[in-house]
Amino acid sequence: MIFKKIKLKNIRSYSEEEIVFPKGSVLLAGDIGSGKTTILLAIEYALFGLQQGQRGADLLSKGEDFGEVTLELE
Repeated sequence: MIFKKIKLKNIRSYSEEEIVFPKGSVLLAGDIGSGKTTILLAIEYALFGLQQGQRGADLLSKGEDFGEVTLELE
């Protein structure tokens, strides 16, 4: 399974974002609070859904009622 692209809408700090993953290994790097964990949580949600004890509202941006994660795989 290879991740090609992820689209986030109203997910934590991302109002609308599309990330295209290059071929090979990927390193998520950035300052604290830049959204690295959000990307990983979005991938987890797209693959497995909500985990036990997790609320869907915890993934949403503040004040939003709807969010969307689309993960494109090869």
